[in-house]
Amino acid sequence: MMFNYIYTTFLTILYTVVMSLSLSLYLKEREKNYLLVSLYFLLLILNGLIVTMSETFQIFANDYNQQFMVNPIIETIYYLATFGIALKLVTELFEEKITTYQYGIYIVFALWLIVVPFMANSALKVWLYYFPSQLLTVYLGIYLLIHNRKMIPKSSLGKYVKLIGSLAIFFGLAIVVEDTFIIYFRDIYHTNMLKIHNRNVSEDIFHISLCLIAIKYFLTNYQKSNEEVAVIDIRNEKKETNDSVSNFEEDEYYFERFMDKYGITQREGEILELLLQRKHNQEIANQLYLSLGTVKTHTHNIFIKLQVEKRSEVCEVWEAFEKSELTQ
Repeated sequence: MMFNYIYTTFLTILYTVVMSLSLSLYLKEREKNYLLVSLYFLLLILNGLIVTMSETFQIFANDYNQQFMVNPIIETIYYLATFGIALKLVTELFEEKITTYQYGIYIVFALWLIVVPFMANSALKVWLYYFPSQLLTVYLGIYLLIHNRKMIPKSSLGKYVKLIGSLAIFFGLAIVVEDTFIIYFRDIYHTNMLKIHNRNVSEDIFHISLCLIAIKYFLTNYQKSNEEVAVIDIRNEKKETNDSVSNFEEDEYYFERFMDKYGITQREGEILELLLQRKHNQEIANQLYLSLGTVKTHTHNIFIKLQVEKRSEVCEVWEAFEKSELTQ
């Protein structure tokens, strides 16, 4: 009992720390991904409390397990919510939209969770109920690894994505193995005697791993923000020592060096400046009096020269260059 209390408290605190860090970053930067991470770990906290109660209070466990075998509404909402958030998170990470086939997967998953409980009570029924959620964990892991190549080569975020993708595949399969053993050899599903183990240790280890990765990433993000502030301070010091140089002239100097380094032409430079201002192709075309096709062609050439595949990565390359120049 004491070990269970300590273990549950540890998980709750860990999930709460990650949720709090993510929420604070969302309030600071208004990035949707941080809000999604916060919601995901909030669901883990709530589910963990239910599992703990089923392990601690026998009366609650009996009622909860009886309800699960008839109508597992709580688990169904939990799995649909966590998969929906995770799917939205990974697609947002690569600046993509959820596709039609992914919506189809979600609908089939929901129907599966609704239909399976109508089967006769048995170990097979419970195994079939849980199996798709673990299969979808493996799917998300494969999705992350396949799309990871779209990240900037050797970028820190790309390393995190690759690690999480690998963990999702490994633990998705491990959870299936553990569920199979527990359901068929430990749980009891007789009408007069119902005993269900609601905790999956492999799933807990997976979530603990995600927490550690998230904490490291968030702390790195905070450190990066502080470094950016330091870069700004350095820039201000340089401006004070040379009042004759205006902000525009200084930015123009670094921008020209950036163009020279990557072989950016003058026309591409005009478009690049507007890309760094996060303007869309049509806005660029209107401002420079160019056709939309011409803007797309130049943007494609810029992407090739910078070795990137999306607009946010253009800003990252420029910020990294500017930071290296200012700190020299």
